[in-house]
Amino acid sequence: MRRIIVTCTAAAALTYGLLSIAGTERAHAQAKKAAKVAAAPTYGNADAITESELKVYDYFLASDQLEGRYFPSRGYDTAALYVASHLAEWGLKPGGSTTGTNGPLQPYFMPIEMVAREIVPEDSKATLVGPAPQGGGRGGFGGPGGGAPPDAVNVSDAAAAAPAGRGQGGGRRGGGGRGNGEPVTTTFEYGKDWTFGAAGAGGGGGGGRGGAMPDGLDVSGNLVFAGNGYVISKTSTDPYQGIDVKGKIIVVAGLPSEVAAAQAAGRGGRGGRGGADAAPTATPAAGAPAAPAAPTDPLGEACKDYWTPEQYAYKNGALAVVTVANFQTATAMAYPNAGGRGGRGGAGGRGGAALNGPPFTPVKFRPTPACPGAPNVTLGMEFTNSLFQGEKVSGAQAFSATETNTKLDSFELNAVKKLTVHLAVHSQQGHAENVIGILEGSDPVLKDEFVIMSAHLDHIGLSAPMADGHNVNNGADDDGSGSTGLLGVAHAYAEGAAKGIRPKRSILFLWNGGEERGLWGSQYFAEFPPIDLSKVVADLNMDMIGRTKNANSVDNNPQHMLVDPGGVLLIGPNISSDDLENTIEGVNKDYQKLKIDHFYDVTAPDATHDNLGPQPRGQRIFYRSDHYNFAKMGIPIAFFTIGLHVDYHRPTDTPEKIDYHEIQIVSKTVAAVGWELGNQAGRPKLKDKLPDDLLKDMKTAKEQGWGKLTPVLSPLPGEPY
Repeated sequence: MRRIIVTCTAAAALTYGLLSIAGTERAHAQAKKAAKVAAAPTYGNADAITESELKVYDYFLASDQLEGRYFPSRGYDTAALYVASHLAEWGLKPGGSTTGTNGPLQPYFMPIEMVAREIVPEDSKATLVGPAPQGGGRGGFGGPGGGAPPDAVNVSDAAAAAPAGRGQGGGRRGGGGRGNGEPVTTTFEYGKDWTFGAAGAGGGGGGGRGGAMPDGLDVSGNLVFAGNGYVISKTSTDPYQGIDVKGKIIVVAGLPSEVAAAQAAGRGGRGGRGGADAAPTATPAAGAPAAPAAPTDPLGEACKDYWTPEQYAYKNGALAVVTVANFQTATAMAYPNAGGRGGRGGAGGRGGAALNGPPFTPVKFRPTPACPGAPNVTLGMEFTNSLFQGEKVSGAQAFSATETNTKLDSFELNAVKKLTVHLAVHSQQGHAENVIGILEGSDPVLKDEFVIMSAHLDHIGLSAPMADGHNVNNGADDDGSGSTGLLGVAHAYAEGAAKGIRPKRSILFLWNGGEERGLWGSQYFAEFPPIDLSKVVADLNMDMIGRTKNANSVDNNPQHMLVDPGGVLLIGPNISSDDLENTIEGVNKDYQKLKIDHFYDVTAPDATHDNLGPQPRGQRIFYRSDHYNFAKMGIPIAFFTIGLHVDYHRPTDTPEKIDYHEIQIVSKTVAAVGWELGNQAGRPKLKDKLPDDLLKDMKTAKEQGWGKLTPVLSPLPGEPY
């Protein structure tokens, strides 16, 4: 029995020893595994980004009190102060004003001079001097004399219904003649009888085909009629043969058939009349979806293949262009209150206070365009009738040409006729700002190079109230989410630097303003950079990173695409830089493992990319956020977004709908990619072959002098502090 006990004891001891050895081996294996995990890339301090802090940021930026962060506005200024206060608290270096600042926050601002130019209708007037009316004159349709606005009528009906032989002036205020053959002067009212810009020919209203709103306009001269006024090389069209326009005012009606057909098909095709150098990424009015890049011009290249009336006028010394309004525009001018339209300020006029304040634009964004144009005014019904009184073409024929685009022969108007236009413009100075924080790199050489991380701080402001009375476009996702994510990234980098965790290259955190107005803040940064842009390694841009598919994300718009939780749309690397694509894919594989989708990483639709519409050019997302202005400067870019959703550019884009985990994992990924780019031995290169549109825009930016190192302005009057 004892022997058995001893043997059992020995066996037990042996078993214990073996188990101890096995346990030790397992412990060593677990320790090795833990060491291996610990040795995995940590990408600086990116893990410090938390959902809870992101939620705090976004709820503030998307609060009603910021009134939709319109650029510029007091709500936007408050958002800028909020961001700057965090950057100062975290100890990041200011990247803005270096002189004349007040307090600790203004050094983080990159001031942008703004100006609002508004027409003063009551001080603007146009007069037409013409021969005294003769009995039985040809006259024209004149226009309705009062009463209710007409229902839908076709042009021939309107012309036929109008009283023929109506005397010059069509009921406007006349004077100067005494019925004895002396010339008669007739005065026309701004807004009702005429407006500034080519609004009557498919143009854009204030400024229209003639370009930006001027400081004022005073012209006076005799007139020539030039049909639709276009000179087109491919069809050998020249309506000015035998006519000297120098020192005169050109009158036009209608459009070339190619332009009219493109407009009818919904392809734009403005033939340059919206401004030859308009940015293809310019965003439409607040509340509307961002527009794809401008479609191919049906006439070719402005001032090379064709000249608009305004371009021809400028080139050949004409004073201005007068456009005959089409039926829709003329009716709106004659009946400004129809359909609840409100006061008649006219194109760019001061007919009533806008919800988001005066129409400010950046002062420095007014360079002489490569293809400038003369100013343009649009005439209503009665003004048109008076202008063509007794001429080879009647007012009715000219008006009809705006709808049918009938070709009309050119001729000089009666030499007695003289048009004088005085446009009174009120200018108001304003301010806006980008917000910039910098983390200096640790390498004595590479710290002079930069990785830029960007988001846009603005949104679209106030709009007409919804049924519940809510009228603030909160912009929790667009781009509260990107601005929030960038705050999280900046905080993580600053916190890491305090612990000695710092990349070799410098990191520049950039909150752009005015993205919704036409990528203004990023354009200003790229056009007047505070740093040497040749030293910028890449721009990583976040715009709308806070929404994912869920039970409440039902969207009936077939052109919208929204990612699943854990997904992200990546745009830019496939188009412009394989090196950057490889870096992002490598980081993602080791880190957050997002499901990266390149659906919009193209410049034109194909069978599997950007094929949801609008046809035929797709969404063209590559051109539609701030990264594109860096792409114009030859900088590799990556744009992170979740796509489009039912609350896009609506007051319903509110913070309780945000997926804060999505912001966290996308922000961590961007922080990690920035860390990798900040420490790589080399820098990502552009592809050898880039899209034609991008190359053209890169050339234009270079020709316009973008990218010259420019000192940041001192704070402007009214700048927040």
